[in-house]
Amino acid sequence: MSPFARIVTDLLAGKFICQVTDYEGYQFLSSPQIASARTNRDDVDDYLRRIDLRLTQTRTGSAYFAAAADIDLEGKKIARKRFSELKNILRPMVSFLEMVMRLEGDDDAVSPGQKLDLNRTMAKIAANPGIGEQLRQIASDTNISTRDGSDRERLNKIVKRFRDEGYLQLVNPESEIYVFTGRIEWLMEAIEYLMLHDQISDDDKDFDKRVVS
Repeated sequence: MSPFARIVTDLLAGKFICQVTDYEGYQFLSSPQIASARTNRDDVDDYLRRIDLRLTQTRTGSAYFAAAADIDLEGKKIARKRFSELKNILRPMVSFLEMVMRLEGDDDAVSPGQKLDLNRTMAKIAANPGIGEQLRQIASDTNISTRDGSDRERLNKIVKRFRDEGYLQLVNPESEIYVFTGRIEWLMEAIEYLMLHDQISDDDKDFDKRVVS
């Protein structure tokens, strides 16, 4: 399968293309413009637009994804439902990210490419009862049992949830080191948007830019 075909297939499947999850695909889409020549990004975008989609990037360009080219009223209804579903899972996600930031002593938001060393993280949790309680609350919010098992098992299950959702990628199985993917930037943008807007109007252009197909 050609790089073009593989990337388009992944985008249509709802995947995010970033340097963590697909370095070659990201480089393919990020190829520089030469004079007036068309880029790979142009070709992929043209293909997607034939089926009413478009190639979109997160704010800082850390990830590419496919979004609806035009959002009509019916499309907005579907998008509202999707964002409502996202709201229901945001709390544990935000709590987990806050926990990671607190453990790292970093006030900045978690960013694509940032490492998560599971063993180091667990050692810090074990040394801080307050963080341990936060971990158990996150587990409860994600429907992970807090009655049985250890905090380490709970942390493993939470991280697996993030990995399954495409926000983390395991880069060193032996040392249990993960890296946040470009999709985390999309999540942060969604969180920011939902914090600013309780409702989505029919003419909300900013919302249109954030909708994933």
